[in-house]
Amino acid sequence: TALNAHSALRMATLGGARALGLDAQIGSLEVGKLADLVAFDLSGLAQQPIYDPVSQLIYASGRDCVKHLWVGGKQLLDERRLTRMDEDELIARARAWGERIAKR
Repeated sequence: TALNAHSALRMATLGGARALGLDAQIGSLEVGKLADLVAFDLSGLAQQPIYDPVSQLIYASGRDCVKHLWVGGKQLLDERRLTRMDEDELIARARAWGERIAKR
């Protein structure tokens, strides 16, 4: 009750940009700013019923709801699949680093 969902979303977007001194370039959808967009799938059981999509997003959704992602106008995730990186290669590299760390 200390912070409503709409205020939390504003803090995470424009408020975060302002805190970093980047609000002229990011933080809101405006002509001339870099476009970072996320499309969420709120059709899952955990997100039902939806009375207020912003509240559902803030209070009942996580990364598993992210369906599409654009950063700086470039699509990085499409239908929950990476578009610019090889997921199998990333997993292999993460496992290799995990093995190196475990040996220390």
